[in-house]
Amino acid sequence: MNRLLIALLTGYAVVFAVLEVLYLPVYIGTVAVPFGALGAALTNAMLVHAAGWFTTRTSVAALPVIGWLVAVLVLSSGGPGGDVLVPNDWRALLLLGLGLLPAAVILGRHLGGASARRAVSGS
Repeated sequence: MNRLLIALLTGYAVVFAVLEVLYLPVYIGTVAVPFGALGAALTNAMLVHAAGWFTTRTSVAALPVIGWLVAVLVLSSGGPGGDVLVPNDWRALLLLGLGLLPAAVILGRHLGGASARRAVSGS
């Protein structure tokens, strides 16, 4: 059951990656407002936190953010006509930074909690 839930969370991460890449080049007037990067910060942290509830292994809890990263990298590559979904400017770096940093913090907390649980249990 836990494997199915982790797979489901990873699938959600891939779907969120597609949506976040599509909302990355949004403008309000003449100002670029990268809503996709802000969404990545929230969704990746929540998905990794949720995955941490179902496993004690940090590598398994990282699967949603790994799926997200693979999807963003695939969407960043050019298509057959040379079209690219991710703009080649600061918004792409912001997407990667805000998508990976909060998830890494949650994974670090998960890793610290796992080592504390091992220390308490004496193994």
